[in-house]
Amino acid sequence: MDEPRAAETDREPGGTEKNTSGVYRQHKTERLGWGAPQHGRRETRHGMQGRWEAQLQQFLKSLQPILAGQGSSGMSEASPWEDTKEFLASFEQVAKACRWPRDQWATHLLPALSGEAEEAFRGLEAREQENYEKVKAAILRVEALRTERQRQHFRQFCCQVVEDPRRIHSQLRELCRQWLKPERRTKEQILELLILEQFLASLPPELRSWIQARRPESCSQAVALVEDFLMSQQEAKTRISQVGFT
Repeated sequence: MDEPRAAETDREPGGTEKNTSGVYRQHKTERLGWGAPQHGRRETRHGMQGRWEAQLQQFLKSLQPILAGQGSSGMSEASPWEDTKEFLASFEQVAKACRWPRDQWATHLLPALSGEAEEAFRGLEAREQENYEKVKAAILRVEALRTERQRQHFRQFCCQVVEDPRRIHSQLRELCRQWLKPERRTKEQILELLILEQFLASLPPELRSWIQARRPESCSQAVALVEDFLMSQQEAKTRISQVGFT
């Protein structure tokens, strides 16, 4: 695969230009072909690499709905790839098996990006778009924000006039399903989410905001963050008191 080129300009409809990284421009022209020529391959390690890439292309294509923010709709409930984190973990396993240089991982990931995931990618600086860790962090940040929106939609749901209680109940069930995703999570994982939510809600506003900004995924992570916060507060008080005695 060709090395990613330096940042270039791309033209939006209407004649305006925008800066895009070389890796994104390469992706636009090679989205269907993965940037790898299919003719003239020898049955050597290059041929094996080609087969790995073909398998990964099919794998990524089947998982596009997840990165596009469509959840598991249209996918079998038995599919093991029903969330972004699992998808990225699987992608990394394949990338390591293919022995791709890490600075090329972002290029290989691009054909799967669409919807919110692609928007997150394009929101990065040109140099960051070529850094897989930056791309991964941006995608996971979008995933976390989407989950929080779904939680708020469920918690803040209300109706001014009760005319159709069955419809209201149905709407609540759907909002709850979108947030907790029972088709994907176990009962224990759902219980963990509910306890985590209540734990964060019980904290003082300043501490809650500090914890939420670090996006804990479990109660144990949230508790550890609270302990770190309290310890830093205590250390700050100790330093102030020591300064007062000098």
